Amino acid sequence: MKVSIRPLKIEDAYTSYKWRNDPEVFKYTGTVYSEEITLEAELNWINNVITKKNDYRCAIIVDNNYVGNIYITDMNDGEGEYHIFIGNKDYWGKGIAYQASKLIIQHGFEHLKLKSIFLNVKKENFVAIKLYKNLGFTIESENNSIKMIIKNE
Repeated sequence: MKVSIRPLKIEDAYTSYKWRNDPEVFKYTGTVYSEEITLEAELNWINNVITKKNDYRCAIIVDNNYVGNIYITDMNDGEGEYHIFIGNKDYWGKGIAYQASKLIIQHGFEHLKLKSIFLNVKKENFVAIKLYKNLGFTIESENNSIKMIIKNE
């Protein structure tokens, strides 16, 4: 499987809005939607976020198939926040999140000149925590969620 990332495009909304309405996909994310996400809402959202200068938002592509999203957001003072989800459940458990994460972390350090990337993860998301540790993230703090960080050293 060839995994790559590319900047989000408006037309990605035609797929991603379906993922946002799947509670299983968003079970462990920090985002909870109280109502159905419409195609129009998703188109508006993508149109808004792809123009943000302090965000780097990408689609995850596997063998030319769009399967999820990965981001570094709120970049400020050499730091950014990492987010990921694999929306296409046929691609869960295949190492795609690891490969896509390596790509965006490398881009963040080499091209975006970040010094560190952090994330917040729910304590019960054991699979994600294992992934993040394998990527080199370390636990910085624990409250209701776990904050993890990776530094460009």
